[in-house]
Amino acid sequence: MVVQKGLYILANDNLYDQLIALINSIYENYDKNIQICIIPYDDKIKKIKTLTSDKVFFFDNPEFIDVLSNFALDIWSSPRFSGKTKRAWFHCSNTIRKLCAFEGIFDEFIYIDCDSLVMSSLSDCFEKLRQYDCIFNDWEHNKQECFLATDLIAKKYSCDAMKVRQFCHASDFFASRKGSITREILQETKFKLLEDEEIYFLRDKGWWDEVYLFSYLTFYLDWKIFNYTMSSNPRERTGNIAGVDPFIEKDWVLYNAQGCKPIHRIHYMGYKSRNFHYLCQGEDVDIPHRDVFLHYRFLDEPEKAPKSLKKVNSGTQFVRQCGQGVKKLKNRLQPR
Repeated sequence: MVVQKGLYILANDNLYDQLIALINSIYENYDKNIQICIIPYDDKIKKIKTLTSDKVFFFDNPEFIDVLSNFALDIWSSPRFSGKTKRAWFHCSNTIRKLCAFEGIFDEFIYIDCDSLVMSSLSDCFEKLRQYDCIFNDWEHNKQECFLATDLIAKKYSCDAMKVRQFCHASDFFASRKGSITREILQETKFKLLEDEEIYFLRDKGWWDEVYLFSYLTFYLDWKIFNYTMSSNPRERTGNIAGVDPFIEKDWVLYNAQGCKPIHRIHYMGYKSRNFHYLCQGEDVDIPHRDVFLHYRFLDEPEKAPKSLKKVNSGTQFVRQCGQGVKKLKNRLQPR
């Protein structure tokens, strides 16, 4: 039986420039023929719909999107969090849709956040799915306080807290199989969280998104996980975050600065999508490795790339700041 493999990306029109750059980096540094499914972050997809082709298409299962959204809302509306979520950005976030990948078209898949660029082959991720349920590549498990209350979990299940830490992972890059998370599993998980009060296993940080639920799911399902940052092979342990981890560039490809190790992707975590738009318009925006980003953004249309970058004047900056302030105020005033 032929196993259908592909990639998922969560995106909307705000990420138009980043989506083009990511797709181009995938084709250039991994596989020119791999299929890519775009999961719509919201209804603002008019621009990115122009990018569809025989290899790029949209996730077409709105029913499962609703299932995931309702699952997340039920959890975050529980008494443990309800007093705070009225002000939390979770209510404006659709990042739980990343988990649509588990009911998508591909038998085996890799999910990649749109604010990324692929820097090397991803074949090894698929190879490792022969031995593991899910593949990650992040350092969340190494942080002093991760997404799960490891001490509470270790006490209830009489297990090592360090073992629980392996289930504290990010959601910007992961590989798994179709059907590993089902609607039935979501119902079971919701029961464990709400009725068995395992919701206290989720850290109370005052802001929430899908990483807490995903980390809990992998723990609850007792998946066999591989995280490259915990690999016994030091060549597989690299950084991936722009502005935090140092990289060196060779022929438009970035490598881990220490040891010149290949990285799967660079993740522009924390950098605003509008700044990438301004950069592509020729503005001098402070973004790490921006020449590399522009290379992939305009790989197929180099004539449209900015010839030089210019500083934006103070008047334009002031107008933009005012506009952003008004937008934030409107969001706060909207009923939720």
